[in-house]
Amino acid sequence: MTENREDLNNGNGPDIKTRYEFLIAGVVVVLLCVIAFATFRITSYLNSAQSTDNTNGSADVSDGTVLIEVEIKETDPDENGDPTDPSASENEEPLPTISIHDDITVFLVTKQGEDFFKAKEGSLKLYAEPKETDEDRPALMDSVSFRVLGFSRDGWAAIEFGGSRYYVKSSDIEQAKAPQNGLDYNPPKDTQAIRFFKPVEGGEDTYVATMNTVAFSLPDVQSSGNKVNLKEGEAVKVLAVGGNWYKIDYMNAEYYVLSYLTPKAAYAE
Repeated sequence: MTENREDLNNGNGPDIKTRYEFLIAGVVVVLLCVIAFATFRITSYLNSAQSTDNTNGSADVSDGTVLIEVEIKETDPDENGDPTDPSASENEEPLPTISIHDDITVFLVTKQGEDFFKAKEGSLKLYAEPKETDEDRPALMDSVSFRVLGFSRDGWAAIEFGGSRYYVKSSDIEQAKAPQNGLDYNPPKDTQAIRFFKPVEGGEDTYVATMNTVAFSLPDVQSSGNKVNLKEGEAVKVLAVGGNWYKIDYMNAEYYVLSYLTPKAAYAE
């Protein structure tokens, strides 16, 4: 039986080993073709994607440049003074509100009969405002007396001389004897920058708020200074009165109340 199979293989019959070799070779060839095709496709795809990215990147840079230029032009405050970028306005700190009324100086009126003064020595320089300047101003000799309208807490004296109002350093003057014809005079009037207050004397300095009101750090409702609330019926100590304004001592600090105060005796009635 074995001899017959060997004779058959040695003849024209098919060789099984050879057929397997051809089959394996065919499979290898197909795999190589698939790999080559896949490599070609992947390479083509990557090249196409890189080319597309480069094109879009250039366009984005160009477009971004144009947008940046337009944004700078719209938000540049030097060109139109009105930035349109909301983030810029949010980051900016608001400017402090400055009231033109905060330059008010309060003067306490001097007592009648004790309101004449003169220079301590030499000439006395007169100022048009209660502040030191280098401008040339008139001067008074130490022998000339004048009326002092009031003294301020910051070292100034408002004086009346020759029908005009001037300001001198309170440290440069001393009291003088009042002339016989100088006893009668009208009290000074308030101006926008100066307010004169007459001190309250005689022990009648306790007042009561007739309604809820506000006390200001300066005698002006438009001042940007401190404010405190006074309740109706609350008693305060009045230091001086100037027109409709009351200078009070409240919580160991000085404030000013516009009206709505009455003496304690009158409020009790």
